[in-house]
Amino acid sequence: MIKFIKKSPFSFLLGAAAIVLFVSPEAREAARKTIVKGTTVVLNFVDQVKSSSFLTSPNPPELIGTPAEQVTENNNEPIN
Repeated sequence: MIKFIKKSPFSFLLGAAAIVLFVSPEAREAARKTIVKGTTVVLNFVDQVKSSSFLTSPNPPELIGTPAEQVTENNNEPIN
C-alpha cells in the first residue's frame, strides 16, 4: 500500500493540501469559506428541486407511511 501512496499523483496532491491546511491559518479560513459556500449552493439547489417538483405535481405524494404500506401489501404474495 505504501508503494501505491508514493506513486499516485492524487495522494501527492492530497498530502500537499493537508500540509498547507495544517500550516496556514489563511488557507484554513479560505477552505472553510469555500466549503460553506458550496454547501449553501447544494442546499439551495435541493430546495429548488423539491419545491418545483411538488408545485408541478397535481397530487403531491404522501411521504409519511407510504413505504411501510407498500411493504406490508407486497408480503402477501406466495414465494416460489
